[in-house]
Amino acid sequence: METNIKELENTKKEFEATLSYDELKPHFDKATEKFRKKANIPGFRKGKAPLSMIKKMYGESLEFNALEDITNDVFKEYVRDNKIDIIDIGAILDMDYKPKEKFTFKIAYETKPIVKLEEYKGLELTKTVYDIHESLVDEEIDYFRFRNATFELDGQAMDDQYMITVDIQNLDDAGNVIEGETQKGLQIYLANPDIYPEFKAGFQGIKEGESRVVETKNADGGPKKVQVTATKVEKVILADMNEEFFKKVLGKDDIKTEEEFRDYIRKDIKKVYDDMTSNKMKNDVVNEMIKANDVVVPDKYVEYFLDDFVKEEKEKHKGHNHGLDEVEFRKQKRVDAIVAAKWMLLREELIKAENIEADDADFMKLAEETASRFNIPAENLLGIYKQNEDIRMRILNDKVLDFLIANAKVTEKNELRKKQELGNAPAEEK
Repeated sequence: METNIKELENTKKEFEATLSYDELKPHFDKATEKFRKKANIPGFRKGKAPLSMIKKMYGESLEFNALEDITNDVFKEYVRDNKIDIIDIGAILDMDYKPKEKFTFKIAYETKPIVKLEEYKGLELTKTVYDIHESLVDEEIDYFRFRNATFELDGQAMDDQYMITVDIQNLDDAGNVIEGETQKGLQIYLANPDIYPEFKAGFQGIKEGESRVVETKNADGGPKKVQVTATKVEKVILADMNEEFFKKVLGKDDIKTEEEFRDYIRKDIKKVYDDMTSNKMKNDVVNEMIKANDVVVPDKYVEYFLDDFVKEEKEKHKGHNHGLDEVEFRKQKRVDAIVAAKWMLLREELIKAENIEADDADFMKLAEETASRFNIPAENLLGIYKQNEDIRMRILNDKVLDFLIANAKVTEKNELRKKQELGNAPAEEK
């Protein structure tokens, strides 16, 4: 048998083979025997007609019918004997049979690329260390106090600690009512920093039943008049900072003082920003790995991730007909799929290069984290987790990322995070 491999684009190849008639005979005999077992030939019991008669009656047609099976069998044998890491068998491109002489065929296939790690230690990363300003702590505490506040009816909004219920009516330039442009029953907390300044000024001192005209701007930046009418004015009584409040907010009995509560809130905010830093560093190190190591991605892998993205998107909107344009969605997500495929190949190679494994301690740590949230024994989850391939890959992925970051050149920069005094958003419905 003569064979030839033609390199196509990326990891696609073309396998061509030519078999002599002598090499084809065993395949044809096998096909003839298979046909004989099912054949009903007059004068013979089913499957008992002589092979010579079968060949004489159907020989050439049987040979042509067997060509596709021969193509697949020969190709599979070649792949097995040569230990080719194949990921996709494409279409049969060509079959040319000259009876009693030879058979030539071509078949397309795609192989797993050979990945060489050129650079993975010393990648340059920037780590943002967030410093938490006390104004953020104050803002978070104010939020919890407001969410647990009580409300008392009052006739007039004397300061910011009021909740007013208003009807808003759009007016034309002359101050006349525009029919159909009314919003009723909007609840507005005057201490909300996102209220537009002109609205906040217009609400100050407003009485129940009182109407005022506020001059603001429309979406295009032009002048706009609206009439606001207060239908209810309530004094906001923020929750007291005591043990009952601390327990209600945190679900913990060990927070006794305001300072302990502030410290807990501060650490909680810090953790949010630390997690944000960690996630960004992980994304950055993946991007740096892809930049530093050229990887040819098989189309099969890209399509695999695109299929997964489509599945996730449909699951996200399950029960809702959002009319997903799958063709357009796949176009939009193609770059993400290529990145995911490249990272998968690089990660796999790095796991082998550094002998990274998911051991019992890794599974137990994850089981304990889950168990603590659902108040169940970690041992009950351990066996399940160890048999779950997705969880094993999640652990390996995290360990690879941790390894890369630990071996990177990290530059730290500090950034102060504090409450933003916006004052540039419209009155917000609560």
